[in-house]
Amino acid sequence: MPDDLTLRRAVADDVPALTALIRAAYAKYDGRGITLPPVSEGLDEVVAETPVILAMNRHQPLGAIVLRDAPDALQIENLAVHPDASGQGIATRLLTEAETIARAHGIDKLCLATHRDLTETISLYRHLGWTVTEATGLRIMMQKPLLRS
Repeated sequence: MPDDLTLRRAVADDVPALTALIRAAYAKYDGRGITLPPVSEGLDEVVAETPVILAMNRHQPLGAIVLRDAPDALQIENLAVHPDASGQGIATRLLTEAETIARAHGIDKLCLATHRDLTETISLYRHLGWTVTEATGLRIMMQKPLLRS
């Protein structure tokens, strides 16, 4: 992980850089025939409505996580890491921050939905203690119970 990595909540001025980050992170799937929802659209509203945490290296976002309240859980709506920063522990750091936020709000579970063909992503989540709770078509639902600290 970069030594000077900091986490902070995104603000409206971050939307252009956040959009570019998410597009770059998902570009690797374009040539693999994987159809994903338009995750880089509507980010103005997303940043205004829900926590978006940025992993910053100086003034450049290297990763982002979008959080939403869900029944009895904190939902990871999107997790993106710039391909140039892949393998540096940024996704793990952002997921750890999501756990911290959930616990601070008395929430004891994280959940997310991912695509069946994003096998590297599913492997990462499993490695970090997530389990598949449902698999329907292309959609894989996963959750991670949080231990009380």
